[in-house]
Amino acid sequence: MERNIMGKVLVLLFLFLSAIASVVGYLYLAQLIAAGEIQMAEGQRQIENGQSAIEKGKAKLEAGKRELSEGKAKYAQAEHNLFLVLADKLLAGGKNFKEGREQIAEGDKQVAKGEHDLDVGEGRIDAGKLQLSRGREQLDLAKKALAACAIGAAIFASLLIVFGLFWRRTLIRFFRHANA
Repeated sequence: MERNIMGKVLVLLFLFLSAIASVVGYLYLAQLIAAGEIQMAEGQRQIENGQSAIEKGKAKLEAGKRELSEGKAKYAQAEHNLFLVLADKLLAGGKNFKEGREQIAEGDKQVAKGEHDLDVGEGRIDAGKLQLSRGREQLDLAKKALAACAIGAAIFASLLIVFGLFWRRTLIRFFRHANA
């Protein structure tokens, strides 16, 4: 009989500890989920800002390409004008055409750098979107675990109450006998 009573005490202790563990898990996960949602909102904001900067960068790059193309066309036209070539060689020692070539080369470098920077920026945005997607998956998983903890706490607490009421006479006798 005493063995039976000890088993009941252990079952109630197990149910009590399981209910407490479920409640603690619920509170911990609720805190993690709240922090995760804040991080997700910040990440989404950063991606939107990055996409806006990419669009501005694309527009600036296109304007730069257009300006470079116009400059190259004007240079080629001037280079084909024999009068301008001779005038530059005689009056400036060919300095103006040399400066024009240098400016075109610098423009090519700037366009290439702009294209590289855009590629890097788009790569970072893609990486951010992937990270945001993974974060959403983890958040969904955490929400499911939160629900499981809530259900577990409710089940363990209910069983503790039911078994505690069902076994109360046996337990009262056992504890009275143990105190005597």
